[in-house]
Amino acid sequence: MPIWIPTPKWKGQDVFIIGGGKSLEYFDWNLLKDERTIGCNDAYLHGSDICKICLFGDSKWFKLHRDRLAEYKGVIFTNVGRLYNIELDWVWSMKRMATGIHSDALGWNFNTGASAINLAVLLGASKIYLLGFDMHLTDGKNNWHENPLDKPNSDIFTNFNNGFKCVAKDMKAKFPDVKIVNVTDKSSLHLFPKKGVKEFWDERKRA
Repeated sequence: MPIWIPTPKWKGQDVFIIGGGKSLEYFDWNLLKDERTIGCNDAYLHGSDICKICLFGDSKWFKLHRDRLAEYKGVIFTNVGRLYNIELDWVWSMKRMATGIHSDALGWNFNTGASAINLAVLLGASKIYLLGFDMHLTDGKNNWHENPLDKPNSDIFTNFNNGFKCVAKDMKAKFPDVKIVNVTDKSSLHLFPKKGVKEFWDERKRA
């Protein structure tokens, strides 16, 4: 896999991160066609006009999705160390750090969404909008998509929250000018300013 050298191709731009929360089950994906987006894991299934960049951080997930990913027209990133030596020229790799936000690596922070924040910063984002960062089960499910790899488990959100604490701390110290807004109704992630989904998109349409 080629190694990506951070390049701020989206410098000063808004970047949307597509999470996996069930709140996105009925989301109008067309809203993202003209936006810069980083999709976590299965978001690539919506195509490259919706999900411009796909980021994954799990080798089991990659094994399951490899064939379909090969047909995806967007850009693919990973920080899975065990995949670095695989000869695939269509997946960009970066070093993984356990926690935090880094200028030469992607902090894992126990979840892909947190890693995506790190990637957005390296791409030059000035504002980062979080979509589907529910951080809780809804109707007994974790995700808006089918997930045959992981059984629904509310305990994982404790680790996720701990990871986001590291993200919030490093963002304040290293990238204080980058604004993060959680555009997720009923989210249990309280470390970043929140905006209601309808309110946010109504305002964006008027802007």
